[in-house]
Amino acid sequence: MVQQLQEELMQNPFLKALKKLDRPPSAGNWVRHVLETPEHSGRAMVSWALGIPPFTYQTGQTAIKDRIELGIDRPTAHNVCLRKGAPAGRDANLSFVDAFFDYDELRRFSAANAIGFDRGQFRVARDITVPVTPLSIIREKGRFVPIFVCGWTTLPLNRFQRRLLVTLYDDAFLSLTDFSDSPAEMLFFPYTTIEGRKVRQPEVWRRGDYQLLSTTELDEAVENFLLGREIARRIIGQRAALWSRFRSQM
Repeated sequence: MVQQLQEELMQNPFLKALKKLDRPPSAGNWVRHVLETPEHSGRAMVSWALGIPPFTYQTGQTAIKDRIELGIDRPTAHNVCLRKGAPAGRDANLSFVDAFFDYDELRRFSAANAIGFDRGQFRVARDITVPVTPLSIIREKGRFVPIFVCGWTTLPLNRFQRRLLVTLYDDAFLSLTDFSDSPAEMLFFPYTTIEGRKVRQPEVWRRGDYQLLSTTELDEAVENFLLGREIARRIIGQRAALWSRFRSQM
């Protein structure tokens, strides 16, 4: 019986999607699933759970982290993006890295003061947590500076979702004693049209740019997510049952 269930799990894509709902994505992607109603949130979670992204920004994140912490140059960062990751994502990761390097020519992150840190998490239920982790932490002017970096080509978050995201960063990471007075930075590089040409431009959020959610607002957002997750589980569970029924009739 156990072996049969394991074999079904390996074959039924909807059962895999159900398990995916129990492992929320990192904070930036998680807030995109918290919409105005549980129904909207549930539908967003269904799309995410059933979707298979053609690539990730992992190679770009790795290259940028090495730039911040090791001071690698642009050609070396390009090689990081070209050596690994899905071919479909190489241009997107290269543009992400180039946008960061252009920004860093002005910002000039220090490569000499990176520090180690533990991963953070925001708990939404007893057995469900959202990963909340900066890409790097450096020391500047005697203070720790966590740096959160996102590779999206657009920045689709509404104002509430932006406030929710910075609240997660604060609750799960910045509220720790070492970062209580930290000027954390949150970096995005969405495409913007300039003189008829689309280019990635930095959008920088600093601590205090967005008002944190109140306890009541945060509780409502979490409840919205949990209710939406139950809706998503019901929808995907129904599809899983139909899939199993169809397979059994073949």
